[in-house]
Amino acid sequence: MTKLYGLTIILLGLSFQATAQINISSGDMPKANDTFNYVTINPTSILGLLNQSGANQFWSVKVSPLSLKNQNIYKNSLNTPYAFYFFNTVGEKIADSIGLLQFKMEDVYQFYSSTSGAYKAKGMGFKISLAPIPLAGNYGTPDRIYKFPMNYGNRDSSGFDLNISIPLVGSYGQSGYRITEVIGFGKVVVVNDTFDCLQVRSDIVGSDSIEVQGVKFGIHRHTREYKWLTKQYRAPIVIVSGSVLSGQFVPGKAQYMDLQPKQSGAGSTGIDNPVPDQKTLLYPNPAQNHIFKTDEVVLVEAWNSIGQKQEIIWTNQTGHIDWSPGVYILKVHKTDGSSESMRLVVTQ
Repeated sequence: MTKLYGLTIILLGLSFQATAQINISSGDMPKANDTFNYVTINPTSILGLLNQSGANQFWSVKVSPLSLKNQNIYKNSLNTPYAFYFFNTVGEKIADSIGLLQFKMEDVYQFYSSTSGAYKAKGMGFKISLAPIPLAGNYGTPDRIYKFPMNYGNRDSSGFDLNISIPLVGSYGQSGYRITEVIGFGKVVVVNDTFDCLQVRSDIVGSDSIEVQGVKFGIHRHTREYKWLTKQYRAPIVIVSGSVLSGQFVPGKAQYMDLQPKQSGAGSTGIDNPVPDQKTLLYPNPAQNHIFKTDEVVLVEAWNSIGQKQEIIWTNQTGHIDWSPGVYILKVHKTDGSSESMRLVVTQ
């Protein structure tokens, strides 16, 4: 009987584990008018995440508030400079300019379509100084970025090819293949939010080519992308990308989504929706080892990005903080009985 009971517990545990992971489908992909803000950080600060894969993982992103920010904006193709070429697709500007051999491609867009079975790159558009009009073209074989539904353990392989004619010059092309694997699932912590997620790795092997007056030049590439996908946002929460050289991955760029703290009752800290920093209450912001409070402040509570309470040692109006660099959520209690919430950036 004891053995049977133990077996039942194991089976229930396995059942829970099997249902704990999420799956990603076409409804979780970017749509027209979606805008996502990202913080670009030093890739070396996030390398530890790449060594974690498998079931029931816990990834924590080291917040780097002093790094660059950028936006990923998705538009209806009709609202891009390449409306003449694309219909029923979503366009994303992937670069202001890209240097390719002797050419400089500007205002570079990628165009996507999403069906119940796959999310694909359908085409590309760009401008060059030698051509009087914007240039664009559809993939002969679309680049299948994700195959749906996506679950832990899935592996997908597909080829792609693209050829865009450049009047009076020649052509630009891409060709190669993509292998995408869902290598992990679990939870990822970004700023002060925790999400169920899938960890996805894609290897893109191929070449970019330029043909000028019958002479073809090519650049071989092997790039790799790691993405953490959730059901809450129609874009990856974390992205790490780079090149594979002699079999070794060399990260070139790392980003995490710039998220606002959650509304009251939804976050791990349970505090109210933060308001803009109030420097008249606590200063400076950013801070290092100390913060200062005004006479209006009677108590300050603080939490880190994963909801752990932080200690502040006060000497009169000076608060001593021995915290790691990052973004912290503070709840400031005032003499009139009210309280305000704010974000405090701590630097090295």
